[in-house]
Amino acid sequence: MSINKYLAIILIGLLAPTWLAAQEQLRSIAANKLQKTQVSQVKSQAEDLELPFIYDFSATQVFPNQNRWIDNYVFINNSFPIDQPGYGVASFDAMDSTGAIYEDANTNGFIADHLTSRSINLDVGADTSVYLSFYYQPQGLGDEPEPEDSLSLEFFAPGENKWVWIWGKAGSAVQEFKQVLIPVRGAIFLQSGFQFRFSNRASLANAYESSLKTNADHWHIDYVYMAQNRHYQDTVINDLALKTTTGSLLLNYSALPWEHFLEAGINEVNTIFPVHLNNLSGERKFYSPVFSISDNYGTSSGFEKELLADEIQSFQELRYDATFNYGFTSDAADSALFTIELDIQSTEEDLIPGNDHLQYQQVFTDYYAYDDGTAEAGYGLVGDGTVNARVACRFNNYQPGDSLVGIDLYFNRSFDDANQKYFNLAVWNEVDGQPGDLLYLQDGNKASLANGLNGFERFNLDTAQVTPAVFYIGWYQVTRDFLNVGFDLNTNNQDKLYYNLADQWRNTSFEGSLMIRPVFANKSKKTGLDPSFKQAEEINLLVYPNPVSDVMNLEYGQDLEGATVYLMSLSGQLAVPAMKISKQIDLRGLSGGTYFLLVYKENKRIANKKILILHE
Repeated sequence: MSINKYLAIILIGLLAPTWLAAQEQLRSIAANKLQKTQVSQVKSQAEDLELPFIYDFSATQVFPNQNRWIDNYVFINNSFPIDQPGYGVASFDAMDSTGAIYEDANTNGFIADHLTSRSINLDVGADTSVYLSFYYQPQGLGDEPEPEDSLSLEFFAPGENKWVWIWGKAGSAVQEFKQVLIPVRGAIFLQSGFQFRFSNRASLANAYESSLKTNADHWHIDYVYMAQNRHYQDTVINDLALKTTTGSLLLNYSALPWEHFLEAGINEVNTIFPVHLNNLSGERKFYSPVFSISDNYGTSSGFEKELLADEIQSFQELRYDATFNYGFTSDAADSALFTIELDIQSTEEDLIPGNDHLQYQQVFTDYYAYDDGTAEAGYGLVGDGTVNARVACRFNNYQPGDSLVGIDLYFNRSFDDANQKYFNLAVWNEVDGQPGDLLYLQDGNKASLANGLNGFERFNLDTAQVTPAVFYIGWYQVTRDFLNVGFDLNTNNQDKLYYNLADQWRNTSFEGSLMIRPVFANKSKKTGLDPSFKQAEEINLLVYPNPVSDVMNLEYGQDLEGATVYLMSLSGQLAVPAMKISKQIDLRGLSGGTYFLLVYKENKRIANKKILILHE
């Protein structure tokens, strides 16, 4: 996809409206959960590094490698940049090392992230051949830095114990990666103990809703290279690099419940994967790639294939598709994990030998997922008219008899956690190619923004649900605030996402994948239901007749005495005032249609029944 197309997608959601009408919004990511769950301690510096200094961010995840860098504010990733030179960049934004927006963040501007090198020995006399180069890109798939925002580079003068501003770039819309080449000269720098650091100046959006004050002002850098014997035209990097991993090798999902995958089998395997190379050098390179898959949990022999050996010309970028024939077989029981490796095996040693060998983890556990695990934006509905608005995401269920027992959601943070609002979880069937009848509604859910596995928070359903072959999961909004649910811009499942304003379902206008995942019971129990979830029949509640025309009868035991009954419409509204449970409920004053009977005791939901009212 072109940069211009990405830009158009992002701008639709990021331009703050001047009205307060209900609308669908896409905002820049507000917190990176990977950073928050992997906070590291910065090690003290050892002795000076020697030249050359070269780093391309391909060998680390989340935090900078402490063999080269002394702080951990930036986010190391391959998700935010667009068409980066090689795999992995360092991203600057308005978040600290814990994945939260800086406490002193404001709309006027503040110094946010730093990336500081370890000390380097530049005791090279009057040598004028030391140069520092790097690539940079504003915005990428993140938020556009405004003209008053900036990315800066400083040099540390050891003898004077001070930082000196060297280079800066004002904010702008996304553009291609550009290379910067800067000489390192002067006695104040050419000595031991020299350092350099990048930093960004950021500012929060002056949004009309506090929940819309999200992360801002992204910059990305790659290929930081400092060495002697360089000159002002020395822009060539002698390196052959992979630009992406293979990604998920499933046709429709990035992850599946293991036993559901066994049901789908080879029909869910995508036997084509991408190979994307970039030769940054001025010489042609020869390579002989090998593709392999290994079974991490089981004892299967896995798969290996030698791809066609070839050559890539100088400064050439090469994309092609390769094929394989493997069905992900394993004797693993409840879940499986496969490591997918692509090694292009360059026949000549280059500047960074490690970035021609990349891995991807293919996960089979208890959930379905469209997303790749990293949010580049936040999705939600905001403004007047969004109370009772709905969001729904479509899934195909390969084992319709299995039980939906939970929903995983990825919540980004807004400034001061303004998006920590209640919402109602919902499950629908499909009617005419869009969300249809409401099958389940659960209120009282709220983003805790606590550390969860991979940043996702799991909401267990009060009652397990046996879902049809096609179903939708999502939420009813109970406030007008922006919930800021993670949105993956690197996988596109636009056709699966719907929202409902004024009782009309619409397909989303944004390309990407909502970071919402249905969680299923361990099917190896062979019951189709998770026994840890109590069903209405287990608590001796009988509701009849159903359908009902006038009076509904309830039969129940002493364990339900004193319970409270709620009758909810499909839109999530209370149809009649809450009441103490009784043997009969008069429904003659209600319109015909589908309702939910919810029974609570001691603030815990213990029954959920779908009721159909048909007046004679």
